[in-house]
Amino acid sequence: MKVLALGGCGLMGRHFVETAILLNAFTRLTVADRNAVAAHQYVAGLAHPAIDALAVDARDRAALTDILRCYDVVVSTIGPYYLFGTMVLECAIDAGCHYIDICDDPEPTLAMLDLHPKARAAGVTAIVGMGASPGVANLLASSAIRNMEAPHRVVTTWGSVSRAQEEANADTDLGAALEHWIEQLTGSIPVFMAGRIATGTPLAEVVLHVPGVGAVKAHTVGHPEPVTLPGTFPSIREGVNAMVLSHGLVGVLKIVQARVDKHGQTVEQAAKVLRGIVLKKDISGLSFGESMLLLKSSLKESIFGRRYIPAEMSAIVEGKRQGQRHVCSAWLNGEIPGGMGPNTCIPTAIALRMLAEQRIEKTGVYAPEAVIHAEAFFSLLQPFVRIRDASQPIVVLREALLK
Repeated sequence: MKVLALGGCGLMGRHFVETAILLNAFTRLTVADRNAVAAHQYVAGLAHPAIDALAVDARDRAALTDILRCYDVVVSTIGPYYLFGTMVLECAIDAGCHYIDICDDPEPTLAMLDLHPKARAAGVTAIVGMGASPGVANLLASSAIRNMEAPHRVVTTWGSVSRAQEEANADTDLGAALEHWIEQLTGSIPVFMAGRIATGTPLAEVVLHVPGVGAVKAHTVGHPEPVTLPGTFPSIREGVNAMVLSHGLVGVLKIVQARVDKHGQTVEQAAKVLRGIVLKKDISGLSFGESMLLLKSSLKESIFGRRYIPAEMSAIVEGKRQGQRHVCSAWLNGEIPGGMGPNTCIPTAIALRMLAEQRIEKTGVYAPEAVIHAEAFFSLLQPFVRIRDASQPIVVLREALLK
């Protein structure tokens, strides 16, 4: 299978390329980037006989379409997806080239899913959002949903497993991903309510009933999972994506949210404030009201503490089983070392291998849960996971009755 890795020498893309090598997921792979020098330098360092480099400007539709005619699959790790998602997918469909990406923005996800009839007519398979969240999160949800006879509420979550881990993670600057995060914490976000896509408010509090843990408070954030999962599992009536974080960090996020939504700051300006508070512990630029909000959040943390979910990513599904209300949780038994890049793009390479092995046969545009068999996926993912509990399978399922 001939693969074009669009953005393959970038911070995300190189993790896809290096995992695809380990998985032997291609016969030929081209690392494509607008920066020809960077692409050729990266490929030279790989020294792989079946990998080459190519200068590609994804903004040139005609040229990109012509290039894609020479490949079986394009894997796109370039963003922002509101600029490049639909456009690159349209080029792939016109070229008759399969498509995989790591889009985590709900609006372009929905726009790309609307291209399903066109892709199906062209015999093209497109998988949108095949990263960590969305991606692994969707397949965790699929695992939990299949334990239910009639799932009606699904919440995909990500965040911290403890305050100590959150503080350790806070020392990492997420770069452009931080600005994308703020975008999904401001304005409005799509959620699934009463059986339809609705407008929701980010940082709204939701209560999760986690088997073996109890009630856990989380806060909403914009993501594709709530608007794609109901398309595969029609009994779902309610869905959100939520973060499990400390009261203190939620307080900080509310400050930057208000700066954008109420005071007209740009996302870039708000990101600078967030970096200053979290990385440099600098609160000198905060107003009196913002300082009081931080103090209140810290006091709440020290007085009431915080319940966490036992994994950085999970899915909580409520529904009926044998006529009774049940809740089922699913989480990964361990973690993928290395941070955001491996967590995002190892799953992408696994999806490519499954496509190459014809384990994914449907044509059209799909979210991961609609075309990827969760059990087969997690079996391929297991060698990349640092297992937490050797007595448990790669995906831990927990179930309980709901009162």
